[in-house]
Amino acid sequence: MSKIFKTKTLITFLTLISLIFVGGNKILALSVNDRDTSALRYFDFKDDEFVKPSPTEFNSWINREIVTKHHPHHNGYDEIYTKNQPQVIEGDFLYGDVRVKLANEWVSIYEYSLDSSSPSWNKIGRAVTDTNGHIKYNIPNNMKLSYGMHLIKLYVEGDGTSANMYIQVLDNTKKYVVFDMDGTLTTTDFEDVKQYAGEFFNSNYVAKMYPDVDNVVKYYASKGYGILYLTARPYWLSEESQTWLWKNGFPMGLLHTYTGGDVLLGEEAESFKAGYLNQLKSQGIEFDYGFGNEKTDVEAYSNIGIAKSNIFTIGKNRGIDGSVSIVSYTDYLKQLSGN
Repeated sequence: MSKIFKTKTLITFLTLISLIFVGGNKILALSVNDRDTSALRYFDFKDDEFVKPSPTEFNSWINREIVTKHHPHHNGYDEIYTKNQPQVIEGDFLYGDVRVKLANEWVSIYEYSLDSSSPSWNKIGRAVTDTNGHIKYNIPNNMKLSYGMHLIKLYVEGDGTSANMYIQVLDNTKKYVVFDMDGTLTTTDFEDVKQYAGEFFNSNYVAKMYPDVDNVVKYYASKGYGILYLTARPYWLSEESQTWLWKNGFPMGLLHTYTGGDVLLGEEAESFKAGYLNQLKSQGIEFDYGFGNEKTDVEAYSNIGIAKSNIFTIGKNRGIDGSVSIVSYTDYLKQLSGN
């Protein structure tokens, strides 16, 4: 185990804990009845259709005897590509509470087309992790993914553990709704931090969700919008974030976290979100609505052209900077239905 990595992770963890206990402040007309939820897609990783290859030996005895004895925390990075863009798959492979990196081991890459009339799992390549436990695989031009949504499974050959991610390939513009996670889907900014802290203290804490926020997301998904879950959480909380969305019944959407290992707050968080949203906008993504709980969310959404009348905020800062105040998602659903 890298002492430097362990120390840095613990420092980050202690920083997060201090944010919880020292004030808790960051630095910084459609009808519901018209929706059709029968066609909604949910987080389904098609594990029942995936035939797992038999695990092979690890290249390193350290990985075999020490690193992989801990719980896996792997993640891929959801991506959106247009027709002519290179298609790249990236992922990180970590183990244990302090997220020890799996170095110099092989990962097989499988694809499942969610828009195919006869979908099946297909192996499209393999890659070896670098010293940071990271893979980057460029899909060859003759194997580029077709238009639509694709499920990608990253399978660690040594022990059979895996991560799941999505790639959306666009053939034209697509409209999305963007949702911040911390303090917007969860009841406070630090619910996920508390859940992560539970790994150290064996408390099994689960981040609390705002009542009916899942139904709000389902509403927009049922109207044909793509869903983007955007958070400034560090990459090593990606797997935990995806699992939380899945277990709470949120509709399938693309999840984007900060690719660095530090905690972003205030202007750094706003800059990260605005940069990513502008990147997607340049690829043909149109954002009609945005949901958040901080001024930084409002600024990031306004930066890509979302009208403040279509930016909704909840919590102690609701209505900030000209956004639309949401007292509760239950009441908001009633407003959508005109009740």
